[in-house]
Amino acid sequence: MTTKAQLAEQLLAASIHEIKNRFGLMFSQLDTLLTTLPLNEQHQHDAEHIKSEAQFVGSELVRVLASYKALMYGDTGNDTLEHDQQFVLDFLEEKIARHSNTVRAHALQLTYECDEDLDGFFDPALISIILDTAIYNAVKEHARTLLLSAEKRVAEGSAETLLIRIEDDGPGFPQSVLEDTGNPAAPGHTRPLRDDGHSTGLGLYFARTLIAQHHAGGRQGQIHLGVSDHLGGASVTLILPQ
Repeated sequence: MTTKAQLAEQLLAASIHEIKNRFGLMFSQLDTLLTTLPLNEQHQHDAEHIKSEAQFVGSELVRVLASYKALMYGDTGNDTLEHDQQFVLDFLEEKIARHSNTVRAHALQLTYECDEDLDGFFDPALISIILDTAIYNAVKEHARTLLLSAEKRVAEGSAETLLIRIEDDGPGFPQSVLEDTGNPAAPGHTRPLRDDGHSTGLGLYFARTLIAQHHAGGRQGQIHLGVSDHLGGASVTLILPQ
């Protein structure tokens, strides 16, 4: 028998799926229309900005559904995540490609650094949602350069940890939300996301809830905020036990 919670999830998922399909149709129609119009540079930029904002809305809808599942089932022991092996380079390249509209609309430089043979076990949909949140936060803070990177670290006892990091050249996080932890899994200038969701943005608060659903070897996924050593702005590090 279907419970009210299951029915609510099914209705929410169906609604989000339908809305995303409509957004896809809008994108297709908009692209067709733009090819037939003699737009000047400013109008072309405005059109790209509209497409970027529409893409953000679509990503937010997916995040809403994932957050709902995590909040509903995260403490019940039900595994709602797919921890499959992923080739990280392919994952990062796809992430950058999906943000092509955002890059054009905001004149961004979005690059990545990653070994070709790096792999890891994680839910790509979940990590994509968290990275999307970080990218849009950086854009909102008027960052112009963003760097995605990934690496593996081996702690004592041969426990592997995959680190996926996004850095920008924006103003960074307020000092009030950064706290020292001394966590050896994270590099220098890396601090945890506080439980105060309002101080760092509700999106990152839910991102913390989502990544906590990643488990491996008795360890839990984490998000750390910090200062970028490369670009001087914000740094968001996803710590994924393997």
